[in-house]
Amino acid sequence: MTRRLRKTTLEDIARHAGVGMATVDRVLNERGGVSQQTTRRVLEAAKTLGTKRILPTEIKRRLLIEAVFARNHSAYYERLNEALQTVAEVIGLPVTVYRTHIDVDKPDKLSAHLSTVAGSRDGIILFANDLPQTAQVVQQLADKTTIVTISTDITDSGRHSYVGINNENAGQAAAKISEAICRKGGRVLAVTPETGVRAPLERLVGFTRFFEERDAEDRLLVFTPPSNMPVALSQLIQLLTDEDDIRVLYSPFNDAFAERVIEAGMQEQVIRSLAKITHDLSPHAISNLRSGLIDMVIDSNPMQQVSKAVDFIAREHGYVSRKTVADVDFQLYTSENLPRADRAD
Repeated sequence: MTRRLRKTTLEDIARHAGVGMATVDRVLNERGGVSQQTTRRVLEAAKTLGTKRILPTEIKRRLLIEAVFARNHSAYYERLNEALQTVAEVIGLPVTVYRTHIDVDKPDKLSAHLSTVAGSRDGIILFANDLPQTAQVVQQLADKTTIVTISTDITDSGRHSYVGINNENAGQAAAKISEAICRKGGRVLAVTPETGVRAPLERLVGFTRFFEERDAEDRLLVFTPPSNMPVALSQLIQLLTDEDDIRVLYSPFNDAFAERVIEAGMQEQVIRSLAKITHDLSPHAISNLRSGLIDMVIDSNPMQQVSKAVDFIAREHGYVSRKTVADVDFQLYTSENLPRADRAD
C-alpha cells in the first residue's frame, strides 16, 4: 500500500525557519513587514520542504518614505501623524515611513530638510502650506524622488501627485445642507478660517459659491474673527444677538476659535440654538457630536489619504499592495453614524 505524503503546512515552514506562523503568512502572501533576511529564510524553508504552491520569486527591499509635515496645532494634524504610524501595517507593503515635523512658520527649515533627504528616500509625503518657496524647492527635487502632497496641494510645484479630498466640493456639501435647513426661513453664518491654510479657504470658496450660483447671497453672512479670541467670541455673540434669524453656523476649519465657539454653546443660547456644521472628525468633535454641541462633521479621512499617498509612491517603484486602496473622498458624520469604535453603546 502506497503511503500518501503529508501536505506541508505553515507550521512546518515556521518550525523549519525558526519563526512564527504569522511571519510565514506575511512572507508567502507578500504582505510586507518582514526583513529581507527573515524573508529569505522562510522561502528557503518552504523550498526545502517541497511546498506545493507558487512562492514569491523576488525579495523586495523596503521602501524608505519621508513624511515632512509643517507642524500646526490642529486636531487634524495629529490624526495625520497617527495615520502615518500605522500605514505600513494597514497597507501591507514593505515600507518604512520617517516622520519629520517642522514648525509651520519656518519654511526655510522645511525647504532645507526636503533638499537634504530627497536623494536618500524613495518618496516624500508633504503636508505644508502652498508657499512660493516650498513650490520652488519641490520643483527642484521632483527629478530626485517621488513627491506627493497631501491634504493641501502645492500648485505649480511639479509634484507627482496630490492626495486629498476636493475641498470646494466639501464646502458645497455643507452649503447644501445649510440651505436645506433654512429653506423655510433664516440665514447662514460662515466663519472665515485663518489665512495661509489652503484647504479651509477652498471649502469656504465652495460654500459661498453655492449661494452665489443660486442668487441667494442675501441668505449668507460671513464673519471674519479678529486675532484676539475673547474679542472675536464677544463680537460673534453680539452678531448672533442682533441678527436673530441666523439658523446655521458653519466653520470650514476645526481650529481653536471654532472649538471655543462650540464650547460657548453650553452657556450661550444664541449659539446653542443654531445648527452647527464643521470639518474633521477629531476626538473632540466626536465628543461634541455625542453631546449635541455640534450637528454634523465633514471628515477628510486622513487614514485614507496617507494610505493612498504611500500606495502611489509604492506603485511608482513597482510595488503593488494586495489591499485595494480606494480613492479619497469626504464623509459626513452625525451622532448616528460615528465609526463603530467611537460609538457609545
